[in-house]
Amino acid sequence: MSRLRREQIVGLLMTLPALLLLSIFFLYPLFNSFWMSLHKWPLFGKPKWIGLDNYVWMINDERFWQCLKFTLVYTITVTPMLFIVAIGTALLCNVKTWGTTFFRSIYFLPVVMSFATASFVWLWLYSEWYGVIIFLLKAIGFGPEDGQLSVWTDGWTAMWAVNTMVTWKFAGIQMIILIAGLQSIRDDYYEASRLMGASRFQTIWNITLPLLRPSIALALILSIAGSIQAYEQFQIMTRGGPMNETKTLVMLTIGMGFDYFKLGPAAALGVIIMSILFVITIIQLRLFRKAY
Repeated sequence: MSRLRREQIVGLLMTLPALLLLSIFFLYPLFNSFWMSLHKWPLFGKPKWIGLDNYVWMINDERFWQCLKFTLVYTITVTPMLFIVAIGTALLCNVKTWGTTFFRSIYFLPVVMSFATASFVWLWLYSEWYGVIIFLLKAIGFGPEDGQLSVWTDGWTAMWAVNTMVTWKFAGIQMIILIAGLQSIRDDYYEASRLMGASRFQTIWNITLPLLRPSIALALILSIAGSIQAYEQFQIMTRGGPMNETKTLVMLTIGMGFDYFKLGPAAALGVIIMSILFVITIIQLRLFRKAY
């Protein structure tokens, strides 16, 4: 047996545990969900093949389009918030000075908190009775001083309240990704820009951002994928209200499967969400590849 062949066999054996876990916890559930989506799948009893009827039923359901619209609006609004905060903190924390490591840790600290815990903390901050944020909003003139002010009575303000929490929670992980990209840029480029008299803004625009495209692409893919799959923050903070205005696709999927036991339509909706994620990710990768 040749040396190359032995190395290939050793490499395959070393990847087998990961491939096994991937098959059990991802590929099999993925295939099973697709198979369920093609059946009328009762909670008890034998499944019945119905082809694409579940997909047709979901597409004709008004709730699907309402949740899809909100999920896309949420994704479009929260992604720039995350990126702006992340790139700003990354540029600040990439400066080689005293205290940089401390501030990196402070900005990253919310990431280690669980999503549920963060949602409950911010739910308390937004409380119309004793919330600090509501108190500050009243102090600067938003809402009546003596009456109650709630951000949950309107779908638009509820979404932005959740956006703020998500930005605080996840900007730290994107900051770390961008800092890693910033530290991979050679100092020669910056020295050349200083010799040519480039301003700070010109250096960031013409050197930093172009060379940071791979890190930006990774951060945006993670942000958009997480936003499309949003569930915990809205389930805890808004419960989809008011009037289902903040109900996401994943909330609709879980409600369809576990509240109404419509397992076939729920599986079809899961496949649709996966397809949306796949298409968006491919488009992003192609756009960044062309730009790079």
